[in-house]
Amino acid sequence: MSANDSNGNIDLTIYRQYMLHLPNKLNFNAKLENFDYILGFASEDYIEGKGTGNFNPTWNLNDLSPENVKSFKDNNPQVRVVISIGGVGDEYPFNPFDKNTWITYAVNSIKQIIVRYDQIHKYENLIDGIDIHYDSVESNEDDFSYCVGEVIKQLKNDAPLSINVVSIAPTKKVESYYEKLYLDNKDMIDLVDYQFYNQEFSSEDEVVELYKKLVVTYSPCKVLPGYTNPPDPILMDGIMYLIKNKLVPGVFVWNANHSTTGFNSFFIENMLLADQES
Repeated sequence: MSANDSNGNIDLTIYRQYMLHLPNKLNFNAKLENFDYILGFASEDYIEGKGTGNFNPTWNLNDLSPENVKSFKDNNPQVRVVISIGGVGDEYPFNPFDKNTWITYAVNSIKQIIVRYDQIHKYENLIDGIDIHYDSVESNEDDFSYCVGEVIKQLKNDAPLSINVVSIAPTKKVESYYEKLYLDNKDMIDLVDYQFYNQEFSSEDEVVELYKKLVVTYSPCKVLPGYTNPPDPILMDGIMYLIKNKLVPGVFVWNANHSTTGFNSFFIENMLLADQES
């Protein structure tokens, strides 16, 4: 790394994780302010390849039932639970059959999922936010920004839902779509979870330079680098550099298993969460 690179002054305060199961116990690092656990995914139905906007949960509804999520949050009041909308890979593209009809169906069906979880708790909502996670987009950038932006606005402006955090999850493949979405909806989007694990890097410098570029692109939003398990050593070196030099406000992990699998002697989860048993 260049000797001209000076340390930043950004405290690491956010840890996010896509949930494949509910951990039995969490020990939290007091220095972190936000622990976000993301349910993936609310995915839509398709007719002849076109998205209907009718979303349904595809996560394990037994393990991640409203009752179990309530118990999890009751035992871990620091946690925010977020629903991720879209899906992984080309199986769940953004490709609406009709823009305005898609928006109506999307808002109504996603709201029904959120209400199904929220109604289990008498005093507070279980779902704290939404995450936009389309890996594949088959429409144009304007349609993606308009449709997804309108869904975000309507859900966030629905006061009883109490949506207080909205994130988007760009990849290299569809980054231009998310950039358009963000620029058109800056006031509605809180976090950018960039999927660093969906591209290859030849050096730690490449990781750091991409992160710095994304910070400019999505200013003033908080940009979080994401990694998966087993982790790529080059990517992890880059992320560790960002953390040690106080250049990043948080990270997210795609796979809910510990990053201790198949890696070396220090691991991001252990460092951030102190100790986590599942």
